[in-house]
Amino acid sequence: MKQIKIGYDGFLDKNVVKLAYNANEQPRMQFFNRSDVIVGNPSSNIAVCFVYTWEKDSPPEDVMELFVKSSNYAALTGYWRTTNGGRYAFSNILANPNINKILVVVFGADDNGHLLVDSLVNLWKYGVNEEGIIVNSKSPNPKFEQVPLEALERLRKQADLLVLRNVRGASAVESALKAMVQEPGNAVDAGSIKGAEFVSNVSKNSKIYDDGARFFEPYIVDLSKTAKKAVYHAQRLTNSVGQSIQARNLDDGLKQAASFVFKNGSSLVDERGIMTIEIRSFTITILNALEKIPAGFSKEYISKYVKEFMEGEGERLDEFAYTYHERIFKKWGNQPQKIAEALKNNPNTRRALINLWDPESDIGSSSPPCLDFIWFVARNEELEMHVVYRSHHLATVTKEGRLMEGEGAFVPNLYALATLQDKIAKELKMKRGPLVLTDFSGHLYVSDI
Repeated sequence: MKQIKIGYDGFLDKNVVKLAYNANEQPRMQFFNRSDVIVGNPSSNIAVCFVYTWEKDSPPEDVMELFVKSSNYAALTGYWRTTNGGRYAFSNILANPNINKILVVVFGADDNGHLLVDSLVNLWKYGVNEEGIIVNSKSPNPKFEQVPLEALERLRKQADLLVLRNVRGASAVESALKAMVQEPGNAVDAGSIKGAEFVSNVSKNSKIYDDGARFFEPYIVDLSKTAKKAVYHAQRLTNSVGQSIQARNLDDGLKQAASFVFKNGSSLVDERGIMTIEIRSFTITILNALEKIPAGFSKEYISKYVKEFMEGEGERLDEFAYTYHERIFKKWGNQPQKIAEALKNNPNTRRALINLWDPESDIGSSSPPCLDFIWFVARNEELEMHVVYRSHHLATVTKEGRLMEGEGAFVPNLYALATLQDKIAKELKMKRGPLVLTDFSGHLYVSDI
């Protein structure tokens, strides 16, 4: 790549330099879902992120039109939902040192339910601690998993952050984009853009303009390196539980499930355009779901997820149609308490069932609960837990079937469920037995990296 001087920056007292890409030297792109991203001109200094705040699988038509229009200015334009997507967004931004501005656009809200904007702003303002936890963030998962600390620090210096909240139309977005491509002599103050919050760890003022590449070598975060080959091992199963896969713990179960589904499932493209591999009525038995957390899932994230599941901490029904805590502990009363009482009165009952499906609101809903039933059964002085998911994102794999660390709902879901199982078992003075998961649609997402 050649370095080309295109001007002088009087604010930072330096030359404005761009990297010139030819056809054989394009930035290395790594995507989870290509339909969510438009790749534009690699010489552009802008990455645009439309924060996903809509309940439906597709944004409104006017937003989609603005998304396409914005891509004319940018090197990258993408939809973004959670901190988990940071590995893809950041790896692509770092691969192109020309990108020195990140525009974050939030439509009709301050943030989304995952508090993605809170995570981004606090990352740029305060950075992360030595465990990678974003300082001061209130996000349920205040960590950009799988992104090295060194990469996060480079990102904070390579690009400035401009956030537009409560966007109702195209004018603020267009103003921000036009300001970002200006030469230093035509710099625009961030305060002149309605609703803008500007954070820079390089600029000495709030001026917005293109100051060129701040680094001259791409920083490559190779997402494929954390993907590992998962191998299914056939095991002898008991007659009473686990007629598909039996695993010792979540780490073992995740690897075996991913390998089994990849090998035996059928592929399809779902309604969001994501390549999926699916097995229907899939069952896996976990003998000890609290024994080991798989690599890629931080203890802080799992702990926060469990607190929301068990205690409702961080519960946001104004952002989501439901939460598991609300359905289990509130909507129809404290169901776990009723379950414990029923099992105390009759340990052999087959009626200790928790229901999360509401036929009045969930049939025809665009966001019904994935977890639908939890059945407790006491046998041989052990408390078994059997759970049924209508739809379950188990894990994400590469096209070759290698397991991506830290992705999927399998681990946080089952760890939280096992915590509930453990609580009731202790109340009944029983041993916690196996956790048996049945997925009507147990599926893998295929990441195109």
